Amino acid sequence: MTKDHYLRRSPVRFDQLNYQAAYEYWLKLKGDRRSPVWRQWDWFELPVRMIPYFLVVDVRYDPLDFVYRFWGTASTDLHGKDFTGLSISEIRSPGTFETTQAQYLEVVECHEAVGSEYRIQAGENGLPYVQTSLRMPFSGDGARVTQIATYVDWSRDHKEIKEAHSRAFGGSEA
Repeated sequence: MTKDHYLRRSPVRFDQLNYQAAYEYWLKLKGDRRSPVWRQWDWFELPVRMIPYFLVVDVRYDPLDFVYRFWGTASTDLHGKDFTGLSISEIRSPGTFETTQAQYLEVVECHEAVGSEYRIQAGENGLPYVQTSLRMPFSGDGARVTQIATYVDWSRDHKEIKEAHSRAFGGSEA
């Protein structure tokens, strides 16, 4: 799945309150800068119910890679695996990997928050689900993206997606 397989949305158009809260907090930290510094992030500034739905990657350069620094417990439950410390290349579903990589690359290239709706599917025969994500860049040097925080609320289809992942991958990986 490539960048063409998802719908890019401006974060200001999200009608879901949790997405708006995450985006508004990022904007507050950003201020007049291109993006905020990760060390400014304070989990206690957000409603606790949102934290399990966050993912944070460190952007590594030479070669470019995205490694999870934080993998929320909702994603661990959903995928049956904690990806903290692992590269996105460890994602077992080729479609999910390609979509995730394309979205992270877009954030790195445009250096702005990116909202998107995209299809996720567990295995070739799994039912597709539409998922919404908000990916927000951080910069440790002010020049390039060094972290990306993602808010992705699985709660609506959590049970169905978890069951599909379990059938497709034995409950052990994304």
